[in-house]
Formats: sequence, structure tokens, C-alpha cells
Amino acid sequence: MSGINNKGILEKAFKRFNKGQVISYITEKKAGWVLDKKKKNKEDLKDTFFDMENILTEKDFQYLAEMSVMKKKKGLSAYTYNYKNLGKLKDKELEELKRELIKSYPLDSTYEIVLADIEIEEENIILSIKIKEYGNYWRSGVQDLGSLTAFYDNKVTIEKDTKKVSIESGDDNLEDVIAAFLSKRLGLILSPYTIGILNADYSNEDSATPKTMLIFDFIYNRLPSKGISSSFSKVSFKISNSHQNGGVQGVSVHGNNIINSDEACKYISLGNDIVSFKTSSVYDGSKVNIEFSLKGKDFDRLKIVITANKSEELKQEVMEHVQEEYILMCKNGIKDIKKTRKILEPIIEAFVTSRV
Repeated sequence: MSGINNKGILEKAFKRFNKGQVISYITEKKAGWVLDKKKKNKEDLKDTFFDMENILTEKDFQYLAEMSVMKKKKGLSAYTYNYKNLGKLKDKELEELKRELIKSYPLDSTYEIVLADIEIEEENIILSIKIKEYGNYWRSGVQDLGSLTAFYDNKVTIEKDTKKVSIESGDDNLEDVIAAFLSKRLGLILSPYTIGILNADYSNEDSATPKTMLIFDFIYNRLPSKGISSSFSKVSFKISNSHQNGGVQGVSVHGNNIINSDEACKYISLGNDIVSFKTSSVYDGSKVNIEFSLKGKDFDRLKIVITANKSEELKQEVMEHVQEEYILMCKNGIKDIKKTRKILEPIIEAFVTSRV
């Protein structure tokens, strides 16, 4: 690998690995090596690890470089899209899809997409996607291990029966990168599900904004229909009139039962949109924590992250229920405005009372 600093790659990998990973990697690559029990600390293994420079292959250095900059996932995350055309994925057997599509796709000067695997489970197509981010490309003008600054492991699930596409993306920027790849390279015609003010008889007497009312309806009317009961543990607001609020454009409120807190009552009653929130939820007897963030220029695309330390099966089941109700909210708007107003009444009254 001409021009690549192999020693630098080893240094990064050694810093990233814990002692057990260092021992495991040396054992795998260095035939006959046995751990000296006197070497109790990771630093004691540094020379042995660095001595492998002359025996490791190009593929080994690539693996180490990618693992050294791999970004850790925070829970199960998803952005929700609808597709109108499957593009290159349409009407093909699995082996044909793998043969034609599993390869590397340079997307632009910063990102390279590797379609690593394709699976078909019933009516679902599951794409395993690796993303290489070359943040130092501007220095060298080359996409190589020396300019590699981040490595992401993501999944895209395409449901043919519902035409739903779930893009797993912990990093906000990657959603657009993955969507661009699916569109430009695989030919899928995608459109994100977005929330809008559709069908409800909103009134000038409603102190809460239509978007905030939609979110209350989503949490208190929609999700319970799927067996998910929730309370807010954090709410962030976009301030509607930052000039009158000392130039502050956003405010977050934390704590237990925060919807009844003085601060939350104030920001809701003064007509500020909720743009992100966390819930402590219960589903099928299990506690789960869910983070919701409205993204995009108009704050109309919902990112969902399930952060609970639970089984992948449970998190996936909760995610499917949340996405199903999110899609219905995007299509139909508010579900029960009368019930939503009733939930908001004590919040507005508490704020009015505090002003007297």
C-alpha cells in the first residue's frame, strides 16, 4: 500500500482496541504466539502489536483502519420513506441481485458506499451498507486509508407489501447520503414521510401550535393503540419569537413529568413548536426509551431512535409499531383533536394561572 502510513494505522487501532481485542488480534495473526502472563496491561502488548507490521496484508490494514474510525451506534434508529419504484432491485432473484449490485460505489469526494450484502426475508429486501467517509480528502485529493476519517455500518430495510423504506442512520448527515445512494445508484424513487397540518379543525383558541398538537396526539392517542404508553422525559422547543426571548432560538426542558412543569407549560402555551423529545415508554411490560427528532428545513421528518438496552427483536417490534403510526399521522394528520385538547387543557390552565 504505497504512500499509506501502516504504523499510523497500527497506532490508531491499538488506541481503539481494548486489551482483550489486542490479545485476540495478535493471536489470530501471529502464529504460535502465546500471551506472557506477566504482561497484565494493554501497554505491555504494544511492541508485539506493532511488530506485526511486516506480516499483515493490505486487507488486514484496511480492516484495522476501518475499525479504528468506526462510529458506534446509539440504539436502533430509523428514518421512514416511501418508494414508488424499486429500480435495479425490481423482479430479480437474490443471486442475481448479489452478483450485479454487491460492490463499492464512490458517491462523491467525501463518501464511498459499499453494498456489502443483500438478504430477502419474505417480502422484505435488507441491504447491508458500509459507508466510508474521507474527511481528509481535501488534503490529498485521494480516497485512501490515509484520508479515511469515519466508517459506518448501516442497514436499509425495504418492505414490498407496504412500500416502506427504513433507513438506519445514527448520524443525521448519513440519511441524505444513503438516500442519495439508493436513488442515484440503485434507481429507487423515494419520498420521505413528512408531517403536515391536514384535517383537524384547529382554532385560534388553541394556544399550542398545530405541530405540538400533532405530537401530543401521536404520543397520547396513536402510540397507545399499539400498546405503547409513554411520558415525556425531555422536550425541546423551537422558539417562535426569539427576538422577544433574548435571541434564544431553542430551549430544552428535562425531568420527570416535565409536561406539567412550569417551563414546559410556558413554552407550549406561548405557541412554540416541539422539535425533539424523549419518552420513557412501556411496551409489553418492558421499559423502553425512545428519542424523536424532527429534521429537515421545515422540521417535518421524524427520526426515531430506540435506546433501550433490550433485545433487538423487542426494539424492532417497537420500531415497527412507531413507524406504522407515524406513517398514519403523515397521511391522515391528527387522530383525535378533542382528546388532544383535553390533554392540553391543564397545561394551558397552569400557565394562565401562573400569570395571574
